[in-house]
Amino acid sequence: KLRRLYAQVLRPRFLYDCSKNKNLFYDLKWKGLSAGEFRPVNTFLSLEEMKAKEVHEKKKLQTTEIRIDTSIAGGYDPSAGKDRYYQLDCINALLDGFRNGTDRMLVHMATGLGKTRTTVALCKALLSHGLAKRILFVVDRRILAKQAKDDGFTLISPDYLTEWITTSNYKQHRIKDIHIVVIDTLEIIHKQISSSFYDLIVVDECHRSMTINRKVIFDHFLCPRIGLTATPREALKKQGTHVTDDDLAILDTYRMFGCEVGKPTYEFDLEHGIKEEFLAPYKKEEIKTHLTQVAEKEGIEFDYVLDPDERKKIELDQTKRLKLEQLNRKYLTENTAKRIAEEIKKHTDYGEKMILFGVSQAHCIMLANAINQVFHDTSDFGTRYAESIISDNSDLNDTLKRWFKEPNRKPYITLSVDIMSTGVDIPCVRYIGFAALTKSVGKYIQMIGRGTRLDPKSGKFSFTVLDFVGLMKKMQDNGMGSPKKNKRLVTGTGGGAGPTPPPGGYFIVDNPDPEKLIQRVFIKEDGVRIIDNIPIEEAREIFEREVNLSENEIIQKMKQKARMVDYQPSESDISALKEWTKNPIIFLNEGDLQKIYDYPQGSIWDFILHVMKIKKIPTPKERIENGYESYITTYVFTDEQLDILNKIKDTFVSNIAEGGDFDLSQIFSVPMYERIIGNYEEINQVFDGNFDAVVDEMKESFQSVTI
Repeated sequence: KLRRLYAQVLRPRFLYDCSKNKNLFYDLKWKGLSAGEFRPVNTFLSLEEMKAKEVHEKKKLQTTEIRIDTSIAGGYDPSAGKDRYYQLDCINALLDGFRNGTDRMLVHMATGLGKTRTTVALCKALLSHGLAKRILFVVDRRILAKQAKDDGFTLISPDYLTEWITTSNYKQHRIKDIHIVVIDTLEIIHKQISSSFYDLIVVDECHRSMTINRKVIFDHFLCPRIGLTATPREALKKQGTHVTDDDLAILDTYRMFGCEVGKPTYEFDLEHGIKEEFLAPYKKEEIKTHLTQVAEKEGIEFDYVLDPDERKKIELDQTKRLKLEQLNRKYLTENTAKRIAEEIKKHTDYGEKMILFGVSQAHCIMLANAINQVFHDTSDFGTRYAESIISDNSDLNDTLKRWFKEPNRKPYITLSVDIMSTGVDIPCVRYIGFAALTKSVGKYIQMIGRGTRLDPKSGKFSFTVLDFVGLMKKMQDNGMGSPKKNKRLVTGTGGGAGPTPPPGGYFIVDNPDPEKLIQRVFIKEDGVRIIDNIPIEEAREIFEREVNLSENEIIQKMKQKARMVDYQPSESDISALKEWTKNPIIFLNEGDLQKIYDYPQGSIWDFILHVMKIKKIPTPKERIENGYESYITTYVFTDEQLDILNKIKDTFVSNIAEGGDFDLSQIFSVPMYERIIGNYEEINQVFDGNFDAVVDEMKESFQSVTI
């Protein structure tokens, strides 16, 4: 109505539609998926911001050639011996889309081909030509944020300032040109940032970062969005389940970024990279132990297990049968671990780097111990021939990765469940090992990708895959990855913790659960010493006791600053706190604290404030409540619909937070509730017959918070 009545007279570009519950915004320059409907906003554009958008729009329409810094991307690649032309092609495709008003784009580029450098060169081109003022780079893991800052965006500093923002520092760095943020952090702070603050959002590893509940976060920002991935994913509805097409579109990488399924904005996949000799080819060696072969064919029967501590035999009530897919999930066999270690020694050259993927944390620890025994390296202090990189201990992981990256330094073999499958750039890796099965094509391609980088310095131009479980055959590997499509079957059940590991085993040891322990370590340049593995509750007591009682000068100063109203810690404050937590009494780090308090979004400052009772860490219920508020304000509901959603909020949040369900039929069967909120049929009419779908989508969005 606004556009019809006033557009011809006033010729506005920016329109607002305001009511008591929400403010809606529309930009007449919007094209693509954004065009056609108003979007909720939390602020109004200032006159300066409106003028800046006008300037950006004019510059987009200019025909002046945009210069790309080929020293960052698109230039000569000494490893391949030729120009990385595809990076220029990718940047130009994205620039064309950006200038034409395309608001969502997707880049499918294989691991090792330089997605981050390509992004850095794109950002420099946009910033230097006045096409963007602020850019947000989103990752889903802390290690990726560190890597992007240290190895990526430093290429354009100090001309363009980059900062990794957290819950404790983002206000200090508002004026920076590029923000790097972990998605868990963005989940907390996005409502405090203006909807029009960024001119572009780039989502790294977008096949993992985009979920139904996180769509609310990205929809908060009114700017173009680019997804980066080596393994784009197609989402399909599982037969017999109820999933809305909107939910499928969110979980489908292609559709979420405005592309037809199978046709990204730009593509240069693993097969293309190997054929054009930008990536290393590989040879396959399948090595199955006798136990693996038996488990694969008919399964293994057993009637007892061994106690993991005292090695006592525990008789079972009845004979069990274990298939290959179940091997090592709940039960571990030392015999198989030793056989794999012996085969690794036989099929690898001493001192060459290898990444071996296991099923679980306990499985990786057992394999590492077996490999070190075979290579006669069982020292208690210092780095061993093989080390597990499995925990949330970021300091330990960072240190081991740094040492692993050095060609002539231990560890020579690292073992991981999935930590080493992404965000690892170690060109000298010559062997990839599979001691675990996966049904995920995406994860398989990511694991293969750890070996595809060329490394002329160490003379590596190919690598070998040692397959101990027959995974390559299941993936139909053709020497160029897997021809299978990366698909996800969506059930619409609101997530879950995955399948329950089945019992079973032959010469079996029960699986200790390191995920419920905190591993404290002492790290020096000449090695790593494991202090202990203690229960989470004990680690919490140690940290809280030291915060409250320690007379250490550092913590005393930090506590004084914490009591100041709205104090924001500096980078030196945070560094000092991190050093303090490494002292010989505590031996903890920020990653440990996130695990202890079950709050992966938190910073060390958040945990200090929590212990001092200045600012509590939000409970799962409070997180759901905040997410609920964000959800209903991000999407376009009428005032009448918002009134209803506000009335059901408390009941909805309480049910979901307690791990339960929000069943409309049961809720509306209670007369008192019906008197408060109204008749179901009348409410459903207010939502145009879609009330059930709205509630189902909210359940899908927030149930994962309680898992």
